[in-house]
Amino acid sequence: MGEPADGRIALTIGTAGHVDHGKTTLVRRMTGTDTDRLEEEHRRGISIVPGYAELVLPGGRRASLVDVPGHERFVKNMVSGATGVDAFLLVVAADDGVMPQTREHLDVLRVLGVDRGVVALTKTDAVDAETAELANLDAEELLESAGVSAPIIPVSGRTGEGVDDLLRALDGLAAQGHEEQAGDRLARLPVDRAFVLKGIGVVATGTLWSGEIRAGDTLHTSRGHRPRVRSIQNHGHPASVAYPGARTALDLTSIDASQIETGDVLLSRPVAESRAFDARLRLLEGARPLAHGVRVRLHHGTRATNARVRLSGSEELRPGESAFARLRPEEPLVVLPGDRFVLRSMAPQVTIGGGTVLDPAPSGRRPEPDWLEALEGGDVYRTIPQVLARHPDAGMTADELALAVAVPPEQVREISDRVPEVAKVGDLYASAEAVRAAKDRLLAALRSRSEDRPETPEINVAEARSATGLRTPLADALLDELAGSEVRITGTGVGLPDTGEIPAEMEEGARALLAELDASGAEPVAPEPTPALRLLLKRDEAVELGGGLVASRGAADRILEEIKAACREEGEISLSGLRDRLGTSRKYAQAWLEFSDASGVTSRTGDVRVLTRRHRRS
Repeated sequence: MGEPADGRIALTIGTAGHVDHGKTTLVRRMTGTDTDRLEEEHRRGISIVPGYAELVLPGGRRASLVDVPGHERFVKNMVSGATGVDAFLLVVAADDGVMPQTREHLDVLRVLGVDRGVVALTKTDAVDAETAELANLDAEELLESAGVSAPIIPVSGRTGEGVDDLLRALDGLAAQGHEEQAGDRLARLPVDRAFVLKGIGVVATGTLWSGEIRAGDTLHTSRGHRPRVRSIQNHGHPASVAYPGARTALDLTSIDASQIETGDVLLSRPVAESRAFDARLRLLEGARPLAHGVRVRLHHGTRATNARVRLSGSEELRPGESAFARLRPEEPLVVLPGDRFVLRSMAPQVTIGGGTVLDPAPSGRRPEPDWLEALEGGDVYRTIPQVLARHPDAGMTADELALAVAVPPEQVREISDRVPEVAKVGDLYASAEAVRAAKDRLLAALRSRSEDRPETPEINVAEARSATGLRTPLADALLDELAGSEVRITGTGVGLPDTGEIPAEMEEGARALLAELDASGAEPVAPEPTPALRLLLKRDEAVELGGGLVASRGAADRILEEIKAACREEGEISLSGLRDRLGTSRKYAQAWLEFSDASGVTSRTGDVRVLTRRHRRS
């Protein structure tokens, strides 16, 4: 297998180990890059923040090397550097052997699910063979106690001895490739630095977890900002595309420096933040028991925040054990199923465990073990219907389902087509039972309307959406699917296909009522609100004057012409003037003047009416 095409990263490797065990020197020997990039790091001789370098392996594959800090005060930076790592390079100095931070770093890697790697036994040039052998045995015991299998390779970062063997071992890991991420199509870059570069603008850096980012892409932040990518650098070199695992710097526009900071996540599409999430929690063997409700320090990606742990079904988690739990971080996080996180105690600040996110948007007051077991088991034939059933009124796209159940979108589409509990409505997937119920509710509402109001058997689109009981996107998709077969959608609304004809008896009643209205002339009547009346009003063959009075359109037009004529002759018309002109009572004259005002023919000025501008003679 040769070099990955287009600069793709075959493996992201995290170096780990105790302070001054030679990690940075070894990385410099392998890559030619000095990952101690801060002045303070050079002055103090230790790594404070993660350093990054690109490594070309013997087989031509490209690896991204993360040199994480070793000093105990900088373990939080080690966590952010180790998140997103595929394999480890654990460094143990031959003159020191395994030290406290060696153990904690390996614990962090285990919690993050990084269980393959290589141990580099460094500084072998500085000790005799017996001392090196003792350090080798020490490393073997550490790996055995942690349940991790990895080769141990003696090297010297100073002389280069054994480095070729180490590179070949790493190349073997790279040949195994990445573990596929559920959200691979979602570009996700946790930001570890954000700053303004003179002459460039806002720059954000991080290691791309998944997806791809291209120059010109518009990204999203959890706070609703939409920066655009002007240019990209991978490991300090200009690039047109950032691939998963690449150390990436993005030159951003359409965002201010104050709107992005360390710990934020840049995304190719919006993802809701989680204020609580359910997870499988694991406590390290050497940790103290973890009590229900305790506060801990939670590390996820490049963000660290305090969080409250709510255990499921117990009051305490024992060392070496695991349990379902709900975590409530004090700051919302962008988490997805399958994400790993690390927990540290508040005091003393030591790594105590971590876990795997199962449900980033839990419902209910406490974790549901059956649901979480299904998610953890990865049985998507069970979990896809369950996800949809938990949100029966809202459909989900294949991409959204993929994030919820931690499988690629293509697999979601393939499985959903085979599962009878899942319905595809347009581009949305939904619970088949919920869709059937929504369809039944809609058809029942249309039948009821047709029976109660045969003269106006349609309901408007908003009423149709409401009748389904679904949220707008899914309701509209269902209406589109039913259109032409089970419902009829016109410019005036939604109805049943066979409700276009007006019953003969209703037509007969409407004709009789219209004749009565015509006969009433200037003294409109107040008929009962029958289907025949509603039909006449819909056809504009009758008009409402207010107060329950109804006149025929013909009569109304004749009265309006009388009002216009009077105003043109006299310049205005009063209530008594119209009463006398029509030869009717004050009650009807008042109703006609108010109808004239409502029709835009006249406007009131004091006690009289005058014609509006468009009805005056020129």
